[in-house]
Amino acid sequence: MSYKSGMDANDENGRAEFSAQLRLAVAFLTRLPVAHAADDDDPLAVLDETPPDLASAMWLFPLVGFAIGGAGALALGALVWGGVPAPVAATLAIGVMIWLTGALHEDGLSDIADGFGGGSDRDHKLEIMRDSRLGAYGTVTLAIVVVTKIAALATIAAHDVGAAAGALIAATVWSRALIAPTMRWLTPARDDGLGANAGEPTEGDSWKGLGLAVLLVLLVLVTPAGFGVVTVLLAGGLAAFAVGMIALRQIGGYTGDVLGAVVMIAETAALVAASAIVSGSI
Repeated sequence: MSYKSGMDANDENGRAEFSAQLRLAVAFLTRLPVAHAADDDDPLAVLDETPPDLASAMWLFPLVGFAIGGAGALALGALVWGGVPAPVAATLAIGVMIWLTGALHEDGLSDIADGFGGGSDRDHKLEIMRDSRLGAYGTVTLAIVVVTKIAALATIAAHDVGAAAGALIAATVWSRALIAPTMRWLTPARDDGLGANAGEPTEGDSWKGLGLAVLLVLLVLVTPAGFGVVTVLLAGGLAAFAVGMIALRQIGGYTGDVLGAVVMIAETAALVAASAIVSGSI
């Protein structure tokens, strides 16, 4: 085999690997039937059927987040352009994103709220988190977080729709990028489920994902937010850290639900910070 043929083969293998990782990342983070979809109609079933190589695809999570946030941003812009008031447009834009992700992260947040709020000990908390029924803690927590997210997005849109679109994309990108570092910091709280099946992302993949996320955030938010981008990134990162600390104290590690809560809280914190910056409050 010639040197050129070897290079071509390596390039082809690299493209195939990238394509496979991207398909896996999209299948995991959205309800789109691109690859590795479960036979069950339940979008959460993929958590228990995740191939072990999911960890290697996590560096692409920010790119999938860009697509998710982009769908919400397009909906927001189209609705406002069509004369829909900013609060209504923001609500529907968030609804588009929830539909696109199959409410995966919202389910995780409500589960840990029910488990951490109602469980008497670690095992009881994990048992409650496995229960698909929605309790009072989960209902109230989910309502507060979703309403806060909508209010923050509507506040930005009332000032500048373009800035709101950029903030929404930035928040979805950054929140997905924080999944891998959370998995490297904490250990799985169970021997089965996502923690046991997904593997652990490498340090290199974690940094690669964070670097990709920062570049994408700068691309969409640096113009309306300026140096405020740093505040947005810090807000999202601290929110994810807080969720991780709570999970560590409550159940000794992470589960798929904890990672969903990390995404939800980090995304909301980033939007709240962006709303304060764009509106001139800070």
